[in-house]
Amino acid sequence: MASHPPSAHPIAPPTGHLSLLAQQGMWAALAWQVQDFTERSGLRCVASIDIDPGVGAPQGAHADAICGIFQEMLTNVARHAQATEVLIRVCAKPGDLTLLVKDNGRGAPPSAFERFDAHGVAGMRACAGQHGGWLQIRSEPGQGTQLILSMPLDHAVLNAMPVVAERRQEKAA
Repeated sequence: MASHPPSAHPIAPPTGHLSLLAQQGMWAALAWQVQDFTERSGLRCVASIDIDPGVGAPQGAHADAICGIFQEMLTNVARHAQATEVLIRVCAKPGDLTLLVKDNGRGAPPSAFERFDAHGVAGMRACAGQHGGWLQIRSEPGQGTQLILSMPLDHAVLNAMPVVAERRQEKAA
């Protein structure tokens, strides 16, 4: 059976109890999120997915975090932006993944994203930070909003190394 990149064939939601992420991997899950948002939002969406050859997709909690943050980014556009157009970019290079969502909506003052009741933004930032990444938000009233998520693709490997070292020290004691 020939292997195809995720964008080479239509992506369909999974059947049964397994998630799309578990069945087809993170690249397919992100592509499906873009496709689903484009179809459901009714907004004009310009989307690009650029995965460098050989860049492995994160798995486990790291992939769950990335897909969850991306879903929240898209949900915020649909829920709050009052936009007519959205630019979505997924770019993976060795060691780094960048997700960009930019809308032409109503925007908001930067302070709106720091408010105590901005739970979605706080959750996205906290989740990104727990996985070695960051979320940047640029917005001004009447100018739309741009969200950029940057996540390391090797974070899970780097974090596993100290745990192994700690376990070795415990055994030696």
